[in-house]
Amino acid sequence: MNDEIIKALRTTKERLAQDAGLDIKRLIQNIQHEEASSTAEGRVVLQPPANKRAHTDFQKIRFANS
Repeated sequence: MNDEIIKALRTTKERLAQDAGLDIKRLIQNIQHEEASSTAEGRVVLQPPANKRAHTDFQKIRFANS
């Protein structure tokens, strides 16, 4: 990936963490609130697939505890 994209992602991640006061429960609540607001405004909020089965070796390792 492009370094600028990685930098932007990390900056956003840090901002979200700071907005939640580094509290994971508050972070989750903030995200859920944002998803609800986006849905109410007519935006499509994608959900993870219901079938969490890993198909590749990488996914089997990455999502082993899912």
